[in-house]
Amino acid sequence: MPLGAPELDGASLVGGWTGLLTWAEAEAGDRLAALPSAREAVTAAGRRRHELARGLSDELAAHDVVLPDGELVTTAPVAFAGARERARGDRVRLSERRAQAGQLDRDRTVAKTEQQVAKLLGDLLRSDQFPRWLAAAALDALVVDASASLAELSGGQFELTHKAGEFYVVDHADADSQRSVRTLSGGETFQASLALALALSAQMSSLAAAGAARLDSIFLDEGFGTLDAATLEVVAETLENLAHGDRMVGVITHVPALAELVPVRLLVSRDHRTSTVVREEV
Repeated sequence: MPLGAPELDGASLVGGWTGLLTWAEAEAGDRLAALPSAREAVTAAGRRRHELARGLSDELAAHDVVLPDGELVTTAPVAFAGARERARGDRVRLSERRAQAGQLDRDRTVAKTEQQVAKLLGDLLRSDQFPRWLAAAALDALVVDASASLAELSGGQFELTHKAGEFYVVDHADADSQRSVRTLSGGETFQASLALALALSAQMSSLAAAGAARLDSIFLDEGFGTLDAATLEVVAETLENLAHGDRMVGVITHVPALAELVPVRLLVSRDHRTSTVVREEV
């Protein structure tokens, strides 16, 4: 039976009707007793629905989603769809702006590098800086060439370097230690001086204009008379090594021991009237 009513007794109409009335009265009492709690449940559900709607509205407003007038059940999907499309457009614009920001950052790096180069050039081209820079560059080139010559003259023992306006030698026979050129012996000092002289003459030749006279010769007058026998031997070996190059090296000396080591000699003598030059070859 609907609503759980009892079956009617077919044998007695009065008995069935009486039973149905008894059930109806009992059910009505039960429903009346449950009505206050049901009303409270409806009221609580209404409050909960209102709180959820208000929370959803606040959440949407916090994300700039405006709900149109009407029931939340029907207006929320429309608002969500519009917000989703706007978010997609914002994401596209954000990607474009990120790409622009990356390009601007790269342009900034290039501009910063160019600014640093321009500042460096500006400092170097100042009247008091350019000659200093030019002299430092020339000194660097001079030391590089002289270092190669000194390594050859010293049998690979020494190389030249410089810092703070002072010359130093790198001694490969002493664990590549650096020390001042003032610590070199007489023969070693001669080798270093000769290496610098050769490098200087090479630089002057390279700077000469096309067709200008080349510096293919160099004359040494180092006061050889003050050198001891061991130093003279080093000087002689150095000059002998130079003889294998393409540059003529002349030595001006009054030391017979050194003069005898030169393969071609020009002996200069004079009397009270004139001077004479005699060429000798060994």
